Amino acid sequence: MDGYSEVSFVRDYQPGNNRRVELKNGRFLDVINGRYFDPGVSVVLQGDRIESMPGLSGEPIDTKPDFTIDLKGKTVMPGLLNTHCHIQMTFPSLLSGLKDIMLNRSHGGRQIERNMADCLVHGVTNIRDAWTEDLFPNRKLKERISNGLIPGPRISQAVVVSQTGGCFAPKHRFGEHLMFWFAGMPVVDFERDDSGVVAFPPHASESEVRDAVDRAIDDRGADCIKIYDQRERRVSFEPGATLMTIKQLEALTDQARSRGVKATMHHVSVESFRRGVAAGVSSLAHFPQDGSLNAGDVKAFVDSGCIIEPTLSVAYDLCWNVEGYPFYDHPQLIRLSDFRDRTFAPLVDEYWLPELGEGVLKGFEKAKGGKTKLFGLIDTSGAFRYHAGFISYGMENLRMLAEQGACMACSNDAGAVPRTEGMVGHELAMYNFFLSAESGGKQLDLFSNEENGKSQINGADALRIATINSARAMGLEDKFGSIEAGKTADLVIVEGDPIEDFHVIGSRVAALFMDGRLIINECGLRVESVR
Repeated sequence: MDGYSEVSFVRDYQPGNNRRVELKNGRFLDVINGRYFDPGVSVVLQGDRIESMPGLSGEPIDTKPDFTIDLKGKTVMPGLLNTHCHIQMTFPSLLSGLKDIMLNRSHGGRQIERNMADCLVHGVTNIRDAWTEDLFPNRKLKERISNGLIPGPRISQAVVVSQTGGCFAPKHRFGEHLMFWFAGMPVVDFERDDSGVVAFPPHASESEVRDAVDRAIDDRGADCIKIYDQRERRVSFEPGATLMTIKQLEALTDQARSRGVKATMHHVSVESFRRGVAAGVSSLAHFPQDGSLNAGDVKAFVDSGCIIEPTLSVAYDLCWNVEGYPFYDHPQLIRLSDFRDRTFAPLVDEYWLPELGEGVLKGFEKAKGGKTKLFGLIDTSGAFRYHAGFISYGMENLRMLAEQGACMACSNDAGAVPRTEGMVGHELAMYNFFLSAESGGKQLDLFSNEENGKSQINGADALRIATINSARAMGLEDKFGSIEAGKTADLVIVEGDPIEDFHVIGSRVAALFMDGRLIINECGLRVESVR
């Protein structure tokens, strides 16, 4: 059963672009201030926008709607955002067998469609694809969503700009060609207009770097420039990848800024954290895992206005308490293992096609048992060893950033198992995991709201992370991320109180408005004419 087949997507709600529709008797969330708007406030939609919010100071009080919808006390959030995913990656596991790979080649397209629909089912209306080898499938996917052929969120596309020899602009080896082919992602030459990478020579001048940014925007349609700042190769995680010079980095970020697009940097080291902040990147994807940040690092980050997109769900997939791995007996890794044992199968059941879900679960059991060979032949233990520091240095660094008020966004690196684009709720649960600590010698139950297991992330913070902060990270805060007059009418209707319980955020919606249209209605909302 497809994940969204239990939800009916509404197709007959057509009041007309010039008609006003008032949403009344709802609990509308002011995510910026972490509270509800006063009772009596309503929201008037016209076309794809929020026209006004009667009941707020300075808003019109004599707006006459053509239609009303009674929300019957339900909670209304702005649409959620996922700032970092990889849509075309549906690889069941780093430890897949040949049967699983062939199933992925047969059913990967259906899984992608399910992932797109599942975004809406869980209130996610904007996502950013942070890299894809071949841009053509994403372009076709966006076209199908735009034409109403399949349900899905808006998709922003990042394009990598890199020096040749960088982590994601290597000279492709035969093994990489083979692995990508099996995964259904053929390698694309960097010079082609459908390549997700624009490469420049290692010793390129600042002018050549700026030209590469322009090509990414003008020829490849980049909504964001992606930088990979990693000294290790992308598949083997062995040393050998090169980094840009700081002058090249500065030229890249400055050109992106002058063109009105964001520049986000993949980084997993203290060195790259410092380079990214110094160069003026708009956001840092992931977080340092090879050592500790100091107070000066954190202050420089906060002062720069940079945003962290930590993709905490990476630890869920790649950190294992297997003897011989770094930090295998770390107490937080034991906590993570317990969390994963309780939640992995339900996540797979909720988000994966049965044809692929079995392979995802088999990969989980292999990783848990320390079996690290793809196809039973290719050793992938390098990926697990390389990312082990997420659970030690990474956790400490994230806490330090949080304590000093760093701006954090919601990103889960979807495409890497078991993550899919709609798993915003799971990413927030990982925030709670990373920011939790032992209390009185007793470990907290992270998923209880009882007195002995209170959440460490409050609902107001979680809302900002998944809405306005993520909109800022994507450069979309003028249109999305909060409920305000003039913004696009993406509104998520839910049961429950997300301020009291962050688990409500990213749960299955009761109803969803997108571009002012009611596209999911699982709670019997009725459009009533007032004339």
